[in-house]
Amino acid sequence: MKKHSRPEMLLAIEEKRWNRQFAALAKYRRKHGHCLVLRKQQGNSRLAKWVEEQRAMWRSGKLRPDRFRRLQRLGFAWNYRDGLWERQFMELQAYRRRHGHCQVPSRSKKYPSLGNWVHFQRVQKRAGRISAKRARRLEQIGFDWVSRGHSLEFRDSTYWETKWARMLSALAKFKRRFGHCWVSSELSGNPRLSRWVSSQRKLKRQGLLRKDRRRRLEALGFDWRTTASVDLRWERCFLRLLEFHRRFGHSHVPAEWAENRTLGNWVVKTRMLKRIGHLSAKKVRRLNEIGFVWDATRKRQTEHDAIWSKWLAQLIAFHRKHGHWCVPTDQQKFHRLRIWMDNQRINYHRGWLSADRVRRLKKARFPWLSDRGLRLSSGA
Repeated sequence: MKKHSRPEMLLAIEEKRWNRQFAALAKYRRKHGHCLVLRKQQGNSRLAKWVEEQRAMWRSGKLRPDRFRRLQRLGFAWNYRDGLWERQFMELQAYRRRHGHCQVPSRSKKYPSLGNWVHFQRVQKRAGRISAKRARRLEQIGFDWVSRGHSLEFRDSTYWETKWARMLSALAKFKRRFGHCWVSSELSGNPRLSRWVSSQRKLKRQGLLRKDRRRRLEALGFDWRTTASVDLRWERCFLRLLEFHRRFGHSHVPAEWAENRTLGNWVVKTRMLKRIGHLSAKKVRRLNEIGFVWDATRKRQTEHDAIWSKWLAQLIAFHRKHGHWCVPTDQQKFHRLRIWMDNQRINYHRGWLSADRVRRLKKARFPWLSDRGLRLSSGA
């Protein structure tokens, strides 16, 4: 039987001890969610001492690379203060999920350590001693650098629920008006609502948005994509089209509308994009909902036909009432009707009148020759 030397035995014992403590640390990590073992915690003094030894070995460069990798994969806190900050930050995230805000009272009986830590972050911020990275991480979860603990309304969780519901109501009003939830300060003129919408997206990405709130937003048709992926120019023009629709009762914007030529040009371009298949189905649906005119030529023809039919009806009514086609030229109320009759004769003789209109005029027994010559000769 081969005998081991004393140094080899000591190394084997030390390896077993290290592995045993590593296993204890892994168990602690599964239970608490971090590797920041505190000595004051009952029953963890030996593990806390071993953790400090690993940090000291790492700082002096004596920690074996394989052990460093194993600790690193476990999420080991190499710097005690950084680890403590991370632990408290995790607790603040959990508090945010439960209560919907980060206003932990500094004298909280239920969260004394977290309340003191939150207060200390504000002190550090005022003194300019908190890093930009930490400040940014705190702000991303809705951290307020001003304490609201002296105000009863801020201590009451119902205040935050009411505030969130109020902002959701404002978003619903925006959706009813514009047909979507893409709120930006540029489009809505409401920077407060824009910031609130952005914060909901951030909280959802970080897993901090409550499930009931997420469901209520999605029921409203909330889109979790950021506004960076939205065509803001298209949205801007669509809002102007909605305003045009409210003013005039339709969405048929003239191509060269003097009041807003940009909108007229956008309407022409939108029709072209639809024809070549480059307009998304969602945009087409939104435009259809407000009666967008895709074929302007056909629309204009329909409008012109309606106006022409109206004049023909007036002429037929005149004939039925007076029994002749001699529309007076010296009466103001018949002046435009007389001009219309002259235009029909001119268009007929030049071949510009459509076959359908010729047929309708013939059916009404329209006189193609003017009566002015007859009236002049009889008057002489």
